[in-house]
Amino acid sequence: MIGLGSADPCLQCLLGLLRNPLSVRGVSLADWDKTIRLARQARLLGVLAHRIQSQAGCLEDVPDCVLGHLRSATAYSEHRVQMLRIELAALAYALPVELPVAVLKGAAYIVQDLELARGRLPSDVDLLVSRGQLDQAESALHKAGWVAEAGDAYIERYYREWSHELPPMRFPGHPVEVDLHHTITPVTSRLKPDTASLFADLQAISGQRFLVLQPLDQILHAAVHLFQDSELFANLRDLVDIDGLIRAHLHSASDWQALAARARQHDFERPLWYALRYCRAWLGTVIPADLPLTAPPAVAIQLMDWVLPRCTLPRIPDRPAEISRRIAGLFGVLRYQWLRMPPGLLLRHLTHKGLQSLRPSTAAQRNIR
Repeated sequence: MIGLGSADPCLQCLLGLLRNPLSVRGVSLADWDKTIRLARQARLLGVLAHRIQSQAGCLEDVPDCVLGHLRSATAYSEHRVQMLRIELAALAYALPVELPVAVLKGAAYIVQDLELARGRLPSDVDLLVSRGQLDQAESALHKAGWVAEAGDAYIERYYREWSHELPPMRFPGHPVEVDLHHTITPVTSRLKPDTASLFADLQAISGQRFLVLQPLDQILHAAVHLFQDSELFANLRDLVDIDGLIRAHLHSASDWQALAARARQHDFERPLWYALRYCRAWLGTVIPADLPLTAPPAVAIQLMDWVLPRCTLPRIPDRPAEISRRIAGLFGVLRYQWLRMPPGLLLRHLTHKGLQSLRPSTAAQRNIR
């Protein structure tokens, strides 16, 4: 496997169980201890539990003490999903019926009833409306009782001019946060999607108020979210999502060709290339060898092969992180900032953050990365 090297053998056990739940038959009780801890840290214990419990003949090979953890993770996931469904119902009531609104990522997987949503732990609802209807959607939510976290003038400008979403909102007493997007990458990002096609190809789901991205765009959004709009840290779950989306939506050679063409249309070839590389290596995703995608430069691939395992894969936190993991984490932060903003704006943003760190800050200020 790419980059696992001297990683804890139980990490390979976790990846093996995610690929093939029947491999539980070879897992010792001692290995289960670390594997459960790694899965929980990666926010994948519910997903792992679902895959094992839904595979005929698996449970008889799982120790009783492990079954308790799996069943607890399943119950907690079901609770989180129910909270998200309640939030979606409240949002559907609050938003004007004539306003087209899509849900993204975890909420979209649940609305579509995709297999990859089983066992997941949704934490927020990501909504998507066009830029021209953003004020209408925000006004409707505020009128219905959703409020944004208090922030200063810089935070408001950051979100409204440079980001792809408004400041996070929450209805008082609700456990689920709402993020209102007008596109899927920051306005200042180096990669920008074909927004017209993104919105033109939104799809309706029978019996649902909310739209979703078309299947190819869902895969590309997941890839760009991980490899363009994140710090790469502790994000194995995102890669598992991409693997699940591929298995759900791509069933023929023509589907794969369409994905590559769509990636070129959105200028998302590089994040998709990386996503497919690590899905194949770590999760056994079957990917055509002749897929027409432009590979990154060899030095970039080598660097990512070194950084991603140390940054993205979970670890048992019994000892301080190795220096290589800390370096990889720093690289992930720097890469994220560099891809997110042009140099002049980035310098301004980091200067503001540096000055801000010298005085007490609100929760909203701490969320500006």
